[in-house]
Amino acid sequence: MFDASSARVVLLAVVVVLAFAQPVPSSTADDRSTGAATAGGDVGPTIGSTVQRHPSSAGATADALRSVRADAVHDRGLTGSNVEVGVIGRGFDADDRVMAPHVVEHRRIGGDPGSTAHDTAVAEVVSETAPSADLYLAGVGRTPTPEEYATAVEWLTDQGVDVVVDSGSYFPSVAGDGSRITAAAEAAAAEGVVFVTSAGNYADRHWAGTGTADGWVSFAEGDAANHLADGERVRGRVTARLRWQSAADYDLYLYRRLPNAPDRVVAKSTADETGPGVSVEGIDVAVPQGRYYLAVYADDPVATPGRVQVFAANHGLEHATAHGSMVAPATSDRVVAVGAAANGERAAYSSLSENGTVDLLAPANAGTRATELAGTSAAAPYVAGTAALMASGDRDPSPERVETILERTADGDDGPIDALAAVEATRGADRPAAGADGPATDAGVDASTAATADRAASTAAAERPARNRSDDGTRNATRDDGRDDESVRPDGSNTADGEGTDADGGRSGSEDERSGRSDDGGDEARDDRAANGDRRRGGDGRDTDDSGGRQASVE
Repeated sequence: MFDASSARVVLLAVVVVLAFAQPVPSSTADDRSTGAATAGGDVGPTIGSTVQRHPSSAGATADALRSVRADAVHDRGLTGSNVEVGVIGRGFDADDRVMAPHVVEHRRIGGDPGSTAHDTAVAEVVSETAPSADLYLAGVGRTPTPEEYATAVEWLTDQGVDVVVDSGSYFPSVAGDGSRITAAAEAAAAEGVVFVTSAGNYADRHWAGTGTADGWVSFAEGDAANHLADGERVRGRVTARLRWQSAADYDLYLYRRLPNAPDRVVAKSTADETGPGVSVEGIDVAVPQGRYYLAVYADDPVATPGRVQVFAANHGLEHATAHGSMVAPATSDRVVAVGAAANGERAAYSSLSENGTVDLLAPANAGTRATELAGTSAAAPYVAGTAALMASGDRDPSPERVETILERTADGDDGPIDALAAVEATRGADRPAAGADGPATDAGVDASTAATADRAASTAAAERPARNRSDDGTRNATRDDGRDDESVRPDGSNTADGEGTDADGGRSGSEDERSGRSDDGGDEARDDRAANGDRRRGGDGRDTDDSGGRQASVE
């Protein structure tokens, strides 16, 4: 029989074993240099008309708050009092000790969120940027339908929130779903809500150019293969989308490069019918370690091939186009799309609109209690928190005015937001944010100053170039996994016959592989605007379309 001492030893052993058996969640920080995947970026399979939600990376740090001078606003007594901020995400950790004291209500609308670390961190960033703001949290799950997304936005609007932030991008398998997600965000803006979203981290994960009348689309001269991760080995989930607007019938292929044998088709996305509007086809498949590339084939000859876009949500592309790399809801000109700033400039991976712009920039790094993240998901909640500071004390500036002030008070033509300058501008140029002898009050702005600012905001909004709105359309994307189609191969593929096998080993496109999860993380971002004239700040212009135009992204 066991005595008390023996029982304690057994109990201790069981506790130790259980402790080591507990799964440890992976960090959601994006490892862009190696293409290594993290659990936080797994977007999961698309089923029916659900939409893949691809989170960016986020998190607040004292250094970041100082860099945008939010700490100086706090020192002057403005902390977001009487302001409500809504946060949309996969899901949230209700027990998070940093976020929880600020949460008024939390509603789960969508399905299983998977990991909640990313969006809990986003909420933490808001709570640290605007410590007195009340938070309302709406969880939409990993693959929300457009209806679920609209329900989340409507619920937040019904709660009377002043600001909404969503640090995710959406990759629907149905073209029309992107426009429906964007419409939900625009509906909130129309009711006076400042809707902030991450622009996306897809500048190096997107390609756009002219299609082909027949055969394989060329990503570069003589190259119809666009390798993932610059040809390095990758594994896990591959999420890719093909978009175009023409009478052409394009198919998207995922190939695996084999060293001593013809390259193998891992997945092929097809849709039989064509029609007006934007067409979308997609590939969602889990793959074993290997080298992979995307290719686009035109089935039927057409006189006008149109413009083609390719997105790879989790992996960089060998041939990439930064312009047009934003996705829903950032494609709307009524939404504040936030790019990632690194060393005072737009990060190279940060997405741009079709005309090479982004609304605002904010710090691209942070470390929260929930997780440590980087990218445009970090940037968006800094802007949302700053918008809350601007509305602090029962002021209610319009979304247009908030965006205009943030743009015009940013740190230089291409620098990140300046929270202190924005708050002072909101209060009026002749009224300091706080006196030296006491904390600031929220008495409001005098009527003439407010009217002048609102007129400027309206004028700037009218002058603002429209973002690419290629979300429209009705075609569904289908998937044909694991089919080895030997009848067509793109230029640049390995067509050598031989008995060699892939050095990486493993099978491509099998059912067990497709059930795997991607470990890649994802971020979002977009570029800033000029203070005068064209209000959007342009990108570096490093990516040009052979046809002379810039491409837009759609989500």
